Amino acid sequence: MTEPRTVDILLSQRFLPEPGGSIRWMYEVYSRWPQPVEVITHDYYNYPPNTPEFAQVPAPPNGRDHVTDDRLLMDRRDIFINDWGLESPHRLRRVLRMTAAVRERLRRCARSGQTLRVHCTHAVPEVVSLLPLKWLYGKRLQIISYAHGEEVTACCASRQLKFLMRRANAAVDLMIANSRYTTTVLDGHIDPSKVSVVNPGVRLDEFEPANELGRHWRQANGFGDRVIVLTLGRMDPRKNHAAVIEAVAQLADRFPNLLYVAAGQGREQSRLKARADQLGIADRIVFPGSVDGPTKLALFGACDVFAMPAIRDGTDVEGFGMVFLEAGACGKPCVAGCEGGQAEAVIDGHNGSVIDGTDRRAVTSAIERLLRNPAERDRMGRAGLAKAAEHDWPKVVQRTVELVEKLEEGQAVTP
Repeated sequence: MTEPRTVDILLSQRFLPEPGGSIRWMYEVYSRWPQPVEVITHDYYNYPPNTPEFAQVPAPPNGRDHVTDDRLLMDRRDIFINDWGLESPHRLRRVLRMTAAVRERLRRCARSGQTLRVHCTHAVPEVVSLLPLKWLYGKRLQIISYAHGEEVTACCASRQLKFLMRRANAAVDLMIANSRYTTTVLDGHIDPSKVSVVNPGVRLDEFEPANELGRHWRQANGFGDRVIVLTLGRMDPRKNHAAVIEAVAQLADRFPNLLYVAAGQGREQSRLKARADQLGIADRIVFPGSVDGPTKLALFGACDVFAMPAIRDGTDVEGFGMVFLEAGACGKPCVAGCEGGQAEAVIDGHNGSVIDGTDRRAVTSAIERLLRNPAERDRMGRAGLAKAAEHDWPKVVQRTVELVEKLEEGQAVTP
């Protein structure tokens, strides 16, 4: 059997079983890649279980890796860096571990005359670890990186990280941005001819049972006649659960059967619960915490409106919003914020409403319009399902593969 001309590896310091949108994106793409992919990622299983960064990471099933896909070959090493700068020895050691892992593979490829393609979740720190190898191996090493938006703005807030990001971007052969918005924050930090947009996707077949699961969830919890607004996401200020809680307080008298389900965990959780108590609407809000896959489907299926009017929190901003596509896959209308790339996932007046999440009156009005108009909810829900179908993961993978193949053939990348 002839060996392939190229070998693909994914270098991602964060990966499954840790939750997160960028992690899901990498998994969905590279588990469908045309050839097997070696994944170099963090060794979650030999880390202290009470480490705050990994509080949501489950124990391994029967000592096995959570990732069981035959096409993903896992290589777990101690490479997690919470803060990306290189000023401390332990961070530098972890960066050098990434370098060493890729160097091992480069040597094998060099002996067999193959090219190594390294796909990186972020430019910093993953691509940074490849800089000495790019200098040594040149075209034998091709680097594909992803840009999500918030990490670019975070790097720009630090002189050291901004320098590292620009050096990494100069070494990248192809940068895949998750939205047109993200290309604007990359402007001035990378050669624009290297950048192309591929929106993340959604797995349509995964959400087919959602509405039936939602009906069961309503019945099991006694919520059969409630009108339900859902937010599902990490409880950070950017996700803006707080604005939806304020809207529920304003709408409680007008909609006696209104229920808000605020799913997720994070640093805002205790503050949000305290605010619900202060507003006297604790009985109108359910905080299920972090949810597993079946419960997530049930919540999407049970809700009438999905609301996450995300805002800018310092350098933190929503680069796209995969969760809006997931709501659309269940036929649910969305309320999104206007910051970042949300307006590319939710088209105002089409599959939902896009408003200024810092304007509490606008958030309340957008939710109220949908609650009062079932026909509008149905229309937008159908539009959301059609938009989700445009972003089915196989289509996302096809677009990504085409860009990478153009890179291999030496063709220009089309922005």
